[in-house]
Amino acid sequence: MLELKEVANILTGVAVQEAGDGPARFVRLSDLSELRCGRIPNLATGEEPAVARAWAIDEGDLIVGARGAATDACLASQSVVGAYISLDLYLVRPDPSKIDPGYLAAFLELPTTQAALAGSKQGSGLARLPKDALEKIRVPLPPMQKQQLVAGLASCVRAEADLLKRLIELNSILGREALARAICASTPPTHS
Repeated sequence: MLELKEVANILTGVAVQEAGDGPARFVRLSDLSELRCGRIPNLATGEEPAVARAWAIDEGDLIVGARGAATDACLASQSVVGAYISLDLYLVRPDPSKIDPGYLAAFLELPTTQAALAGSKQGSGLARLPKDALEKIRVPLPPMQKQQLVAGLASCVRAEADLLKRLIELNSILGREALARAICASTPPTHS
């Protein structure tokens, strides 16, 4: 097992200077739920960050929530590549020679990992995960082939969950439509 900082760079976000016509795009904490569901979030736009620590999201990066009850983490989708992360997020850039990004995402989603991260949060209200706590989380490192198999399995599990959620939504719509038709069919027409 190695600490996360030994297999990935953990970068902090930047302040978002929103301007409707600015060339830069920014991922905010509120965008994580959209990204986790595979949807394309409506990103804030603004001026390019002027700080040297501003890193644009790249393919294979993970976006990790710094605030909230859960520590949401997701692989960056193509829709956010090139965007910057806000102050309430961390950008985790895995070293591909040491760890598979999909494997790392699956590890961060585990209940035991979530519990360890939750125990490190500080503050009341919207608690914050300190960067050093994220850096020190210990990650098991099986051989790369096994990491890739776990990453593939995690991707299938997420896809199945997304399909089941969509199926439940469609079933609910179908049920409401069937009820509406039944009510309309049983109601005698009114004549004026």
